Amino acid sequence: MRLKRILVLIGLLSVGTGCSVVGKISEATLEAGTIGWQLQPVSVRTSYPEFIQKVYFTAELFTSETTDWEIYLVTKEPLPDQPDNAYIELSYQKGDEMVAGQFPLTLVSQHLEDSTTAYRYKYKLDKQAQAFFSEGMQQRLSRRAKTMRFNYLQPLFYSQATQQQITQMDAYVEYALLPDYGPLNLGEFMRKLSFLGDDDWVNFCLDSHYIYDKTSACGEVSINEQMGLSNSL
Repeated sequence: MRLKRILVLIGLLSVGTGCSVVGKISEATLEAGTIGWQLQPVSVRTSYPEFIQKVYFTAELFTSETTDWEIYLVTKEPLPDQPDNAYIELSYQKGDEMVAGQFPLTLVSQHLEDSTTAYRYKYKLDKQAQAFFSEGMQQRLSRRAKTMRFNYLQPLFYSQATQQQITQMDAYVEYALLPDYGPLNLGEFMRKLSFLGDDDWVNFCLDSHYIYDKTSACGEVSINEQMGLSNSL
């Protein structure tokens, strides 16, 4: 029975039908399929084989509430100005169009971490992001759009001067979109997403749209015109 449930979830996460009604049915099936999984302690969930963990983690993420998401910005220096003047961009590909929306981030806490002497800023999404996310996931489950670009989530700032200063700090992002698992660095988070293939990793690592440190996911990545692509994924 467990194997059958896993196969159903894999099918929903990787195959669609092109019908919005079936998309809603698929979402309900995903939610039902994750209930028993979520009742288990995280220590039990993380004891399963990796591919099972990835399937269920992704299913949980697909059916999550954006108001539960927690995103951490970690910097070596305190943010220069207005750390609460931040937003996030949600996006997904639909045909030839990149559908994107910007939503405010609420600064929940900020503190200096003694063990690493790093400044940690904890953000949560405004509730208005949920409607955009739900629509994007319906589009995905009905096979009318690609998966939401979860790995591109990053705190951005309305002030360009502030953004430039932060980018120069070698800052990085940690993800607790599913708070039960605690904050995950970029690499840990991406390795839990069942829909990312090798090409997705390479394209992401070479994409300048993500402005924070990618080392945990990409290692050292460079392009040599004569040698081609070099990376240590």
